Amino acid sequence: MPMNKTLITAGVHGAEIGSVLIAREIKGWVESRGLDDVKVVPEVNLEAVELKQRENPKDGKDLNRIFPGDENGTKSEQIAHRIFQKAKDFDRIIDLHTYGKNSWCVPYMLTNLDEDYNREFCEKVGLNNAVQTGGTGGQLFLETSKLGIPSMIIEAGGSERYRDELERVKKAVLSLIFDEVFEEKDNEVTYHEYYERIRPESQGYFEPKKEPGTQVKKGEVLGLLAEEPVKAPFAGFILGIKMSSEYRSEKESIAALARKEK
Repeated sequence: MPMNKTLITAGVHGAEIGSVLIAREIKGWVESRGLDDVKVVPEVNLEAVELKQRENPKDGKDLNRIFPGDENGTKSEQIAHRIFQKAKDFDRIIDLHTYGKNSWCVPYMLTNLDEDYNREFCEKVGLNNAVQTGGTGGQLFLETSKLGIPSMIIEAGGSERYRDELERVKKAVLSLIFDEVFEEKDNEVTYHEYYERIRPESQGYFEPKKEPGTQVKKGEVLGLLAEEPVKAPFAGFILGIKMSSEYRSEKESIAALARKEK
């Protein structure tokens, strides 16, 4: 039985359907065992989920940039306020996400690693990679972490490719909340002190030459954009990458590259 009140959310970005589906499965496990200390909200941004789009259609806002929200604000701000007020009553928080259209990533935990309680939380969840957040304000996990609540985003898979990656996430979350082994951990957590989304200014068709989970050297080719090489700006670990498709620089990234702590 869980010893901490745990909040699991998904569907903050409505286009990330893979995380919604996995959250629904986790909710089924929780309800079947009658756990009162675990709350799962698979469709935080319901209107966006129904349309499979990132932002809420009522106001066009990115919900994960406006926490803690505003009780008297727009639709998204009201949702953020309601979820944030509930979240403050929990002892730990996991917000499930996937990468978007035409991209995918290995499972990783995104959190503020400057806080020891978040590092301890990463060890308990036990996925292979933990990444220092870039610190963009208004995200649920960042704002609750400021209150001293261990909080993280788990990223895994993508809108077209998610089952294997998110199945690993589901088992890790179930192991955490039930304190049972749903999947054996085979590696220690690797901590990454920095990550960067690679966004070339040019546009065109992108053909990846590497896959997520790959180590690359500085200057190594990640893929070809309009037949021109896109090179790694530093030596690191590929968290995620764009699949073969058109790339538009104003909306996307080619890859997410992380640098391991020394």
